[in-house]
Amino acid sequence: MWFAHSLPIGANHAYDSVENRPGRDQAMAGISRGSKPMRKACWATCLAIPFILAGSPGGGPAAAEPIYSLLTTIPVPPDSANPNPGGAFNSFDISFFDPATQLDYVADRSNAAVDYFSAQNNSFVGRVPGFVGQQATASISGPDGVLVVNQPGQHQLWAGDGNSTLKGFNISAGYATLPGTPISTGGTKRVDEMAYDPTHNRLLVANNADTPAFGTIIDASTNAIIARVVVPGGEAGLEQPAWNPSTGHFYISVPQFNGTGPGGLAEIDSNGNVIRTFDFGAAPFNIASCSPAGLAVGASGNLMIGCSNASQSILFNPSGNGSIVATFPQISGSDELWYDPTTRNYFVTGPNNPGGPVFGVISDATDTWLENTPTVPGNAHSIAVDPISGEVFVPFPGVAANTVCPLGCVGVYAAQGASVPEPAALAIFAAGLLGLGVVRGARNRT
Repeated sequence: MWFAHSLPIGANHAYDSVENRPGRDQAMAGISRGSKPMRKACWATCLAIPFILAGSPGGGPAAAEPIYSLLTTIPVPPDSANPNPGGAFNSFDISFFDPATQLDYVADRSNAAVDYFSAQNNSFVGRVPGFVGQQATASISGPDGVLVVNQPGQHQLWAGDGNSTLKGFNISAGYATLPGTPISTGGTKRVDEMAYDPTHNRLLVANNADTPAFGTIIDASTNAIIARVVVPGGEAGLEQPAWNPSTGHFYISVPQFNGTGPGGLAEIDSNGNVIRTFDFGAAPFNIASCSPAGLAVGASGNLMIGCSNASQSILFNPSGNGSIVATFPQISGSDELWYDPTTRNYFVTGPNNPGGPVFGVISDATDTWLENTPTVPGNAHSIAVDPISGEVFVPFPGVAANTVCPLGCVGVYAAQGASVPEPAALAIFAAGLLGLGVVRGARNRT
């Protein structure tokens, strides 16, 4: 299948113009306009491509065309649990992509289930029911955070629910409930976003809406709770966690410390010990405004932080005493972030971006902003990327302002002229991804 055409979004909106970095066309040529052999190329070649990017974090000339544009949309079928007129898909949370199956998982509160969609033919495949669904507030709705663990003999789907439980499913056994689950984390609100440490086979899950907010370390093999984590000064909320293989520790976005300031990060080990915190309002960081939400780890070991307020996105080096690598005022108002190991790009949602709803693309190889791509109004705050086809999956809420799919859908974006690899190449590439590991990232929401 060739991506020869794309669907425009809101062509009359001022924010639809896309800016870009110098050298983007040359850097993306192999990925976005290459032949099928490029997508069949080895893992090392795919990782090397972004290193020819050039530019700086500042503004750049207008691009002749965007890297990404809307390829198609996938309808989300309603079921009996959906309370919305017309069966609208208007309440959802985190997305997570599993390269082993090329399935995109979406926390679908409107249908009280985790839905999964195929990147091989861009279609709805099925759903895992049994969640509390769409309630009066997001803090007690579910599902919320979603994550896939893929280790030898251990292919699991984990999802947080609105009643402070973590639900686990065996993907290899038709999504059968894992023994010892659901797991109560002991709160009264939702189990939200989560991250996975493959070295110790442990999860860090966050109860962001409880007071105080707290995290829980869970053994993904025994499903036992290892520790409860309270970040000093971070009682008002915890957002997206991520595990960094460069340090062997978890990091989690903290919207504010002690109820004030721009917030920052906390570093946590696999036993639940808070190693240290980084307050972005303090020297030497001196960030005036952020409220961190989304978080993603790049192959560089740097952390991309999406600020939920109108400010910037922040690239942070956690080594030593920590340092700000770069800030990107082009994209903010963020929620979930994702990292694609193939292109070595961060994907930053911007449902509340000052210029209009977009997702931003930032290079981990050159620390430069590449583009903002328009999405739709109504809190399109969730994102995941297929590292094999390169497709970007963004759920669109079913609201009146969404003229692309008024009842809601999943928008699928593709690089201009990109092609899907043949089945044999898909299998080889997926095996390579599983061998090397895939790192993901994060979010904020209402």
